[in-house]
Amino acid sequence: MSDAVGYTRLSQESDASIDRQKRHIREYADEHGYLVDTIYDDGQHSSGFDDDREEYQLLRERVQSGDVDAVIVNSKRRLARDFDETMRLILDFREHDIEVHTYEGGLMDVSDPVQAAIEVLQAASEHEAKKKEIERAREAVDERLNQGFDHGRPPFGLEFDDDGEYWVPSEDYGTVMDVFDMLQTAKPYTAIESETGVSRSSVSRIKQRGRDFYEKRALGKQN
Repeated sequence: MSDAVGYTRLSQESDASIDRQKRHIREYADEHGYLVDTIYDDGQHSSGFDDDREEYQLLRERVQSGDVDAVIVNSKRRLARDFDETMRLILDFREHDIEVHTYEGGLMDVSDPVQAAIEVLQAASEHEAKKKEIERAREAVDERLNQGFDHGRPPFGLEFDDDGEYWVPSEDYGTVMDVFDMLQTAKPYTAIESETGVSRSSVSRIKQRGRDFYEKRALGKQN
């Protein structure tokens, strides 16, 4: 039985949970005669840079050591996130004669120069599409900010209005006011969390924003 390692992570576009990805990897390994000794898992990593993914770097070390026969992932887009890293990874696979398998598509024959080139070209196309998507998102954010609209996830106790433009009080607004009252009496965060159910980290953020910030939203004032 050949030795293999797996790799999992989530992304904003992912529709497969970590548990499902791991299950798929083990099912594929069992079916094709591979023994998976490790599944490296970066979970829902927020960084857009491969260098910041610790488990991914451990995977690359295993690949470069040449002590495994195959790498198995749920889909090929679970590996490198950008064009340059895809090229480096494919070269590593080729240099160390390591197979790449995906649960969704089977063997990626990167030992074949033509197939390897196709994978690189696909990565380049997706990289360019992602850059355009990011740019469109930035333009949309800039447009909202220029119009004076609120942007991003509303703070605890607020929600977007019906037009999706401004933050207004939510059903938790009264709880926020209770938090301010408790803060004024110098109650410790642990006690506030116990009485209101608001986490200590949220209490800290509420305090940083200040009562005036919330009361202006209640009055329909955005600044």
